[in-house]
Formats: sequence, C-alpha cells, structure tokens
Amino acid sequence: MYDIDIKNVKKGKKFNWIFIGAGLIFLVIMLAIFFSSIFARNSLDAETQSIHTDPNRHEDSDGDTVYSPIFTYEVDGKQYTCASGVSSSIGPGEEPRTIHYNSKNPSECMSDYSENINWLLIIFAVLPAIFITLGAVWNHKISKRVKQIEALNQTGKLVKNLPYRLESSNIEVNGHPIMKIVVDYHMPNGQTVTLEGDPRYDRKESDEDGRVDLVIDESDPKNYYLDFEINRISGNRSDDYYVDPNEPSAPSPESTPAPEPTPTSETEPASEPAQSEPNIPPAIKI
Repeated sequence: MYDIDIKNVKKGKKFNWIFIGAGLIFLVIMLAIFFSSIFARNSLDAETQSIHTDPNRHEDSDGDTVYSPIFTYEVDGKQYTCASGVSSSIGPGEEPRTIHYNSKNPSECMSDYSENINWLLIIFAVLPAIFITLGAVWNHKISKRVKQIEALNQTGKLVKNLPYRLESSNIEVNGHPIMKIVVDYHMPNGQTVTLEGDPRYDRKESDEDGRVDLVIDESDPKNYYLDFEINRISGNRSDDYYVDPNEPSAPSPESTPAPEPTPTSETEPASEPAQSEPNIPPAIKI
C-alpha cells in the first residue's frame, strides 16, 4: 500500500465547478432577458409602423460600433418613442419598423428590432450551456481518475526518483499556464514509454530531491500516477528506486578486484633474526 496524495487532482474538480458556475450565471441572465421579453410582447395587443428612427450609434468598451435605436411612432395623433432596450452590432436600417404597443397605454411598446435581437439570445445561450456540459463531463472524468489512482494501491508498482520535465497542459487559470509532469520510463521489456502527469492545479513544479515518483501497473502502462512524493506505507525498499539503464552502474563489491600487494625494495636489508640463547659447544674429552 502506498501513501498517494490526490489533492492536486481534486483541485481540478474545483476549477471545473467555477467553470460550471460562471456558465450557469450567464445562462440564467440570458434566459431571464429572453422570457421577460416574451411576456412583455404578449401583453401588447396593437401595432403600428414607426415614422422615424434614431440609430443611437455609439462605441462599446472594446471600441466596436453598436446600436441602441430609438423609434418614434404615432397613436391617435400623439407621438411616442420606443427604445430598443438592447445594444447590438446590427444596425436598424432606414425602413419603418413594426411597433407593438398596449392599446390601453400606448407608451408600453416593443419594436420588432428588439424582438428579433431577443430571439438571438437563445443562440448565445447555447455557449454557456456548452460550458456547463463540458464542466460536468470533466468532473465525471476526474471522479473516474480518482478511483483509478486509488486502485493503483492494489495493482501498481512504486518507482521512485525518476528524472522529469515540465510541459504545458494547455490550461490557463487567471492567465497563468498550468504545467504537467512528463517522464520517459523504461519498461522491464526494454520499451520506453512517455508518461504525462495530471495538470498541476496546485502550481507545484519541483520537490526537494528534484525527482518525481511513479506508481504504474506495468501490465497496463496507461494506468499510472505521477507525483513529487509517493511512499510505501510500510517503508520504502531499495528496489523501489529507479535505475536508469542508460547510466553505467557502479561495480558491485564482489566484482571489485583485490588490491595488488605493494612490492618491497630489493635494496632493503633483510630483517635480522630474533636473538636467542647462545649455543655452547659440548666439552671435548682428551
């Protein structure tokens, strides 16, 4: 069993919830504008043609030309104005526009220009709906990814201290690129596979030892997890550490030859024998 930290992966889920939330806000705003315009249009029971159009041309915050036209119309000899209520890059043209109004209160109105622009909101509402759908799909994938990582505790092999590099994940958060860990791993069968880690939503790009750790199911090399620190709960073993087959290994103690004896100098005098008791010859009889 391994101590696998998946907080970084779960941070991706939080990012997707922000994505979904922003999409929901825009979708609600657009739908509210659309349905309010529908209710307003249904309350108008009479119509006439405009007699004058003020295009009310101006620039938006991006410097683009937009229009918020104001139409003048006449009911029972009295003139009224009907503002568009929306701004659009589509000009109102010079032709008279149909004005819908309340026969009991002619100042309540809506032009067909505004009515057509409001229908376009349905098309733009598709965009936030896509954002919401994508966020939900990504969150589902992250949930499956978390389960896959947890399953590696049973099927995975721990490989510690691999060299790595950082590459862009093509994701940006608040203008900051999110990176991912990439390693070239040499499989036991001699094959080299390139493994790409999960996007680093925690912005972490290095560790104290300058290496990364891997848990991989070598029977299915697509099933793996990369992180800066993964340890065996029972204590790491010596064979958990990665050995690059391209680097020459140090000779083992058994293969190291014994040192040659140091030769003695020929001129060096021989050592004197140790002194012993003097030998006294036996007495000779005459």
